[in-house]
Amino acid sequence: MAFAAKGSKGESFLAVVVGGGAAFGLVVITSRAWKACQVDVAGSVPNGLTLLFLGLPIALIVNLVLFNVVFRYAGKAFLFSLIAALIAIAIADLALFSWQGTPAASPGTCPGNVPPWWPAWIPT
Repeated sequence: MAFAAKGSKGESFLAVVVGGGAAFGLVVITSRAWKACQVDVAGSVPNGLTLLFLGLPIALIVNLVLFNVVFRYAGKAFLFSLIAALIAIAIADLALFSWQGTPAASPGTCPGNVPPWWPAWIPT
């Protein structure tokens, strides 16, 4: 596929769309988890601003770098490279959620700051 050939503008666009969408989804899930468990992370600063100015840039950088590395070096087949990059981003975002989405240092109302709506089969 010429649109998303390795090193092309199409690959950069795909990285921004996939990485940005996953980063935004991670921030939304983290925000919902913090609201459900009444976690106060930054004290006087609202949690939304913390996620917007700290969480979103970190997630975006991690996702963009990871997408570019995995997509370029996963193989020559477009679909295989795309699926490998999506799996890598999902694992990285799960790790980021486990690290900062359920903060042990900020006590909340939920056990382990894991919200009741979080599926038990997905580890945190």
